[in-house]
Order: sequence, then C-alpha cells, then structure tokens
Amino acid sequence: MSLHPHRWWWRTATMSAIGALVATLFTGGTLFGSGARSEADAGPRPCPAGETVPVLESPHISQAEAASVRYSSQPPTSGPHFPFSLAPGAYDRPIPDGLTLHALEQGQVALLYAPDTPVEVVAQMRRLVHANPRSLLLAPHPAVRGGVVLTAWGCLQRQPTYDAAAAADFVGEVIRRREPR
Repeated sequence: MSLHPHRWWWRTATMSAIGALVATLFTGGTLFGSGARSEADAGPRPCPAGETVPVLESPHISQAEAASVRYSSQPPTSGPHFPFSLAPGAYDRPIPDGLTLHALEQGQVALLYAPDTPVEVVAQMRRLVHANPRSLLLAPHPAVRGGVVLTAWGCLQRQPTYDAAAAADFVGEVIRRREPR
C-alpha cells in the first residue's frame, strides 16, 4: 500500500523539522551564534585585579565526590563542581564550593568573608550585592581567615579589610569581561 502524496510530504517535513531541532540543540545553537556561553567556554581573559589562578578541569560532580576534590586555591576559582547552582544574593551560611564554582563558571562573582566579620562590614558588602543582584554571591567561607576574598572564574582578589570601591571595580570588570568580545 503506497502513501498518499500529502502524507508522504507531511512525514518528510515533520522528520526534517525534528532532525533540525535535534541538531540545533546538540550543537547548542552555536552555528547561528545564539548559543549561551559560560565564562569557562570563553577562554582565558586577564583578571581585572588580583591574582590569576590557573583554571582547572571542571567536570560536574556529585555531592559525594566533592569531599575528595582538591582545588588550586582557597577559596577555589575553578574546578569540579555541581551541575546545579543557586541564585545570586546574600547568604548567612557558608555555601559549598561546588555550588559557588558553578555560579563562577556562569560569570558571577563570589564575595566571601571570614565567619567572624563584624555585622557592620557585612552590611556594607550587602549594599554591593543589592547594586548587582544578578552577579554576586555573598557568604561567609571557612577558608577566609580575615578580610574578604572576591573570586571569579580563574581570578582571586584578597582584601585584608573590605574596600567597597575596589570590590565594586572588580565586580564591574568581571561583568564587562563576560560581555561578547
């Protein structure tokens, strides 16, 4: 039994459309320039200020695997991380490195402070978070012994005391750095 000409055309068109959709999804849309790129995909760019840290291989890992990971810096600026993230904003408790790293990979900045930082200083840092609500994570970090540390993908800036102007410059440069070249 042969197919009716209209049915044959309909099936061929449907299969072609599905194939094109799968190919577009598989390539991430990059053939047409619409694919989303993470900070990690963009290649190395110089750090806006502070120290450039070598970017580690950065596979997605489970929470169970996270306990055995060793990073090239503390707090880390790249490396194995969870396949999910959390929303930018201010947090009162430490954030697992695997979550922070996923946010950094997406172009965000982490502003991490010593757990014993005075409340007044944390309030100053919160103002920077409110000024950059889509770009910053603020949280205490056990590896920060004093002062604050700003981290971005492959970048680390240590401040012995919180410098709001320098922190704002770092965040602004990271945001500009992730813009298309």
